Amino acid sequence: MKKLFLCLIIPGMISTTLFAQSIKTERLVYEWSNMKNMVVNSAKAMPEEYYSQIPANGLKSFEDQIKHITTSNRFFVGFLAGIDNEKANTNTIQNVNGKEAVIKDLEQSFDFVISTLPKIKGYDEEINMFGQKLTRTEALMLTEHHLQREQGKVTIYMRLKNIAPAKSTSWLL
Repeated sequence: MKKLFLCLIIPGMISTTLFAQSIKTERLVYEWSNMKNMVVNSAKAMPEEYYSQIPANGLKSFEDQIKHITTSNRFFVGFLAGIDNEKANTNTIQNVNGKEAVIKDLEQSFDFVISTLPKIKGYDEEINMFGQKLTRTEALMLTEHHLQREQGKVTIYMRLKNIAPAKSTSWLL
């Protein structure tokens, strides 16, 4: 029984170790640079007159949607790197207004992510995120999923105004 247990567990441990070691930060930087281009260029394409409009009750304005992406970028990647961005995020929410300022802050949040990703170590380490045990890899995947979902909302806001969102660029190196 012990041999069977070891035969089942050891391959899983090896594959987990190999997967965790296979993360290449240059690939992550490339992917996040692509996401930056898509999200920032979408924000630039939306006319400022629509930044304050709310498409339906219970939704954010376009400006607040972009600010949500900005603060989420800083929060999630800062969390993975052990960096507290509460002050910067509070500033975004309270003081960053208008298309030009919102886009500049958005760009800075992506620059933070891109410059921080190579500094994160231990992608296979478990961390506590919102009361759940996740590896940093899993948490980063959730971060990317969140960004893509929020960009989907940006796309809907833009389509409601007959404005084409920015196209994504190649995801392959």
